[in-house]
Amino acid sequence: MESWRSLEHVLSMQGGDDDVSYVNNCYGPAAALALSKPMLTSAIRSIKLTRGSSSSSFFHLKIADLGCAIGDNTFSTIDTVVEVLRQKLAVDDDGSEPEFEVFFSDLPTNDFNTLFRSLDEKVMNGSIRKYFAAGVPGSFYKRLFPKGQLHVVVTMSALQWLSQIPEKVMEKGSKSWNKGRVWIEGAEKEVVEAYGEQSDKDLVEFLKCRKEEIVVGGVLFMLMGGRPSGSVSQIGDPDSSLKHPFTTLMDQAWQDLVDEVIKGFDRGGEKRWFQHSRVL
Repeated sequence: MESWRSLEHVLSMQGGDDDVSYVNNCYGPAAALALSKPMLTSAIRSIKLTRGSSSSSFFHLKIADLGCAIGDNTFSTIDTVVEVLRQKLAVDDDGSEPEFEVFFSDLPTNDFNTLFRSLDEKVMNGSIRKYFAAGVPGSFYKRLFPKGQLHVVVTMSALQWLSQIPEKVMEKGSKSWNKGRVWIEGAEKEVVEAYGEQSDKDLVEFLKCRKEEIVVGGVLFMLMGGRPSGSVSQIGDPDSSLKHPFTTLMDQAWQDLVDEVIKGFDRGGEKRWFQHSRVL
């Protein structure tokens, strides 16, 4: 696979904690998390784990947040999982306090420094340390953990990111070529189908990996965007740009960047092209 088609080493949420960081611009995912919290709580309560013969069996529980990014959304999700598990196990067993190990996982380009600095600041500001934490860089479309190790896996608003750009979309001679556009809003049927095929393939790989990693009776909770089956999509929608102005504006902004790169290349050659490419 050519490196420019793979998204694993280029995608990440904007790091740091300044005005343009993901930390300060993640209101949409926060709203989705709030709405899904009752479902997450119900899923964790349904977990089928019982204490085994060993005194530590299922009282050392391992939790993974796949596509964790950074910020309060990450900690809020894990805090919910840990608290519900603690209450459930205290009721189901003899009240012994379980220990939790949390794996924060995202692509290698994720800002893990900010993530763990924020976690440390929470403890310094008086929060009780509820779990032991570790970072696991890597794509969740591949195996990340040993077999049968995880009790709870959550992935919140992350599975919409594909593992790669569909090859057909990038081939100018193909009916699936998206004409250099960033979005598929208003695109041809073949373009939408190409992305749909890639999404199906990625989801199958994701589930295969988690099947290997999660213990029997464990829980996988996925929150992701989607459309109801049979709904009218962007295919053949003549006024799609009017219904979805955000995507149109983003396309225009991207085209402006591309035009600027081309102008820079014309004026300054390869060196200027490299500088602009790093910005993009």
